[in-house]
Amino acid sequence: MMKFAAALLFTGLLGLTTATTITVTVRTEGHYSYSGTSDNINITIYGASNDVNFLLGSSFPKSSFKTVTYETNLKLGNIHCIDLQTDGEDWWWPRTITIQVNNGDPVYFYNTFNQKLSNNDRDSVPLIWMCQQGYKTCTITAETSDKNHANSDGVVIMATIYGKKGATMTGIFDNDDINDLEKGQTENFVFPNMRDVGKIRCIALRALVGSDAWLFNNMTVTCESKSKTFNNSEEIWLEVDDNDIGQSFMKMCD
Repeated sequence: MMKFAAALLFTGLLGLTTATTITVTVRTEGHYSYSGTSDNINITIYGASNDVNFLLGSSFPKSSFKTVTYETNLKLGNIHCIDLQTDGEDWWWPRTITIQVNNGDPVYFYNTFNQKLSNNDRDSVPLIWMCQQGYKTCTITAETSDKNHANSDGVVIMATIYGKKGATMTGIFDNDDINDLEKGQTENFVFPNMRDVGKIRCIALRALVGSDAWLFNNMTVTCESKSKTFNNSEEIWLEVDDNDIGQSFMKMCD
């Protein structure tokens, strides 16, 4: 009888330990007044062992953070990818999705292709797919020029880092609650879960949207033990519309 009771207790304890708590933090972009949505948003998380799908919610205002907790008896293993879907026609621009399983390290997913979610918009897609790129943390240190109008309040910038082993794509250059890209200012933009690109060779910058331009002196890319500084020696302005002094895309290499 005692052995049977002990077996039941062990089974009960084992069952308690199989519960998986998933915490999802959603960062909605804020550039447009209509960046947010009130439609239902569903997420599917793809793990090495199992996948799970659940409703994230239906309130994602522009420039907002939203945290959702979900519990399941499934063990996910290492999380590789996620997808986001909606049942509505509203337009939504998610910036970053962060997922933490139990007390593990958070995993960052970036909307690297600047996609907007909607079932009925020519500038959007019905499903957004994001995958973890790697396990390195890359920091981009940017020094804004002190020339007149060098600062930017509106341009949205992302980067691709190229190295000997390949490339990895960052999220948007923006530190929350800080006025970024100010004249004469040096700032760090930190991106976890980047791919290991080895020796850094190039960085490419993209101006996605915005009504003004940004001029920087130099930019240092540091991916843990690897680091490289790139100088904007030609003083090219980064802006959405290409012209004589500005470009929407620029690539700097060693």
